[in-house]
Amino acid sequence: MAGFQSQDNIINALTNGQTFRYDWNKSMNPTTAAIAGECHLTARGNGNPGPDALFDTGANLTFIGVEDDTANASSIPHGGDVQPTYYKSLINYSAVTAAATTAPCTLVLLDVIGYYRVTTVTTTTAQSTTNTLGYADTFTADASTDEITWTTTTNIPSNILTGTRVRLTTTTTLPAPLATATDYYVIKVTDGTCKLATTYANAVAGTAINITDAGTGTHTMSRLLPRYTNGAGVQAIFFNPAATALGAATPNLTLGYTNSAQTASRATPGVAPIGKTAASNSLLLYTGTGSGKYNYQTPLQGGDSGIAQIDTIRNSTSYVSGTYTVALVREITRVPVTTLGVAAERDLVNQLPSMPRIYDGAALYWMVSSSTTTPANANFSGHITTIWN
Repeated sequence: MAGFQSQDNIINALTNGQTFRYDWNKSMNPTTAAIAGECHLTARGNGNPGPDALFDTGANLTFIGVEDDTANASSIPHGGDVQPTYYKSLINYSAVTAAATTAPCTLVLLDVIGYYRVTTVTTTTAQSTTNTLGYADTFTADASTDEITWTTTTNIPSNILTGTRVRLTTTTTLPAPLATATDYYVIKVTDGTCKLATTYANAVAGTAINITDAGTGTHTMSRLLPRYTNGAGVQAIFFNPAATALGAATPNLTLGYTNSAQTASRATPGVAPIGKTAASNSLLLYTGTGSGKYNYQTPLQGGDSGIAQIDTIRNSTSYVSGTYTVALVREITRVPVTTLGVAAERDLVNQLPSMPRIYDGAALYWMVSSSTTTPANANFSGHITTIWN
């Protein structure tokens, strides 16, 4: 069984040096003070790591996956790649601020899985996105067990979860009866092996395709998301990724998406979030207080528990100028900072939720949720410690 099963496991990992600590120091929104209820992604702020140069780049409405080594990313280091030999967890962390009026507030640690940059902000109809299954690794198939075994680990295949939608290619002939240009769904067996199903329901039920031969040539399996690959627990955020404020407007912000059960044509609820006029650098557009304001997660259609991909993005009123980004994120943990100058600390061995997993490639960023007026460039600092076994 992967991960930690006892205190002895933790002590052994600590003794063997299988741990990593990073001291971070980040400033919030560098241009405008926040008001109560607003959230800002600290990726845009100065500090250590420095401000990102990533989220306002890339083709319009096209999914771009993010990993900790993606060019121009500024995510918090967590000890590098340890899979598939080890299983890495967050074991403890702290956060503190001494900036006037910043406390109380809440810091949320997010893994930013990928994003869609939106430059066509004057378009007020639903705009279709481009979702190319760009994360690919090679595999072999065993007709006696119906199992697929990874032969490369370039794109961290051990992160693939049951229910992930994939497509296959080959240099010669795929294992029978598998075909190209066809959606299949993963049944995870181990970090290094899986089976395939014809539908999401079959994958969840464990009903695998009967593979009758190994095929010939080199076979490749591709997926969209680099982590949390079936979309379970994945949420969306809209934010301003640039120093220039968005143009004056208060649009409803809506998504069409495929949920984590791989059901398409899902939609943001009828009571849609409302973006802030002239939204400033790093602001999550619909956060704040009052009508149409939400917590940091974009609301999903009833019954949905995550997003596998975004299919359409819409702002109902022209934003006139600027750009915004829709990112897919997974919350790792959060910590309330209640008092100026007093560190908030979490021991994730003895406190719940306990020791959340940190995948190889995770792009970790703090988000600040303000409880009161928070000055521009308000500074936060602290540490994270990871451990692997």
